[in-house]
Amino acid sequence: MSVVAIQGVKGSYSEEAARRLTGSDVEIVECLDFVAAFGAIATGRADFAAIPVENKIVGEIEDSMRLLRTSKYRIFETLPLKVLHVLAGTPDAEFDSIRTVRSHVEALKQCKKFLAANAQMSQVIGADTASSIQRIVEENNAENGAIGSRRAVEIYGARIIAENIADDRDNWTTFCLIGK
Repeated sequence: MSVVAIQGVKGSYSEEAARRLTGSDVEIVECLDFVAAFGAIATGRADFAAIPVENKIVGEIEDSMRLLRTSKYRIFETLPLKVLHVLAGTPDAEFDSIRTVRSHVEALKQCKKFLAANAQMSQVIGADTASSIQRIVEENNAENGAIGSRRAVEIYGARIIAENIADDRDNWTTFCLIGK
């Protein structure tokens, strides 16, 4: 069984990419940020890391690419992954009740037009998409929303408020499986 580090938690796009790149029989090491994901390989906690390197809307994912360029890790495989962002809320939330939207900075950038059209929603940068959904459910405040995946909504018990909210309906992110 492969051990793969990801930036984020269960339900993130990185987890989906890791499973597609290595198969379903994989152990996932959840990491707070890209530095920790790279560090998991260095310390032997993980054999590989699945990291996003480019998105159709925003281009290069700067933080992960900077680390990749300065590391000695090699790319074993790449995967373009369809990214269908949803706006999630607590089970009792309604679209008009959402006042703040939490997500990873890159997901917020990918949904810039949606957020601009809904200026009543202020943006809050979260650690990743899935943990942002997890957090709003835990806080149980109908004014808090999050951007992430349908799978994260299902895992954490959120409610989909709006679907396919990225600036480009054919949104994708390329992930790389990296290791020693």
